[in-house]
Amino acid sequence: MSKERTQLNINISPELLLRVKSEAIKNGKTLTEFVTEQLVKIPTKASNELLEERLLRIEKHLDIHQNLSHQESKIGTIFTDQGAKVYGETAKKLFESYSKKKQLSNEDALRELAVYLNKYEHSNPELVFNILLGSHVLTGSEMTIAYRKGSCAMRTAISDWCNDPLEELNEAFLNAVITKSLT
Repeated sequence: MSKERTQLNINISPELLLRVKSEAIKNGKTLTEFVTEQLVKIPTKASNELLEERLLRIEKHLDIHQNLSHQESKIGTIFTDQGAKVYGETAKKLFESYSKKKQLSNEDALRELAVYLNKYEHSNPELVFNILLGSHVLTGSEMTIAYRKGSCAMRTAISDWCNDPLEELNEAFLNAVITKSLT
């Protein structure tokens, strides 16, 4: 980060300004130092990484990840088949939409997407391509296996390929989680 500084002028309520000044004093900092410190703490990770971290925290909180063999025998997967199907359909729809925006044939779009998929060790491009072409319906088990290998490469690669956080796909990902089995 550059050492050069610039001025930020904002309008906040007098009550909030008093709280911020009070916190700065409690922490032995000037108002500028305190506000700068708080702003630096704002996460700069991509939303895909934050989504993965959220699900890992949920698993850890519910003690799923640490006891996979016990949990797998209990629930088998952390994603529902219906949720995985909707997630796959959402990915397909977004892939088709961005292919059209980029004016690419399916073949050319898949070729471009392959470059992004190849960045991930367990990306399983063949499965991803079949899902995006509509020739395979994603299952909860497949989604769980992909997730437990490190991340959902399909979601991350599509997001990178179209340079969009794809909130609709992130929502479908979270909605695919088996919530009743986790509580």
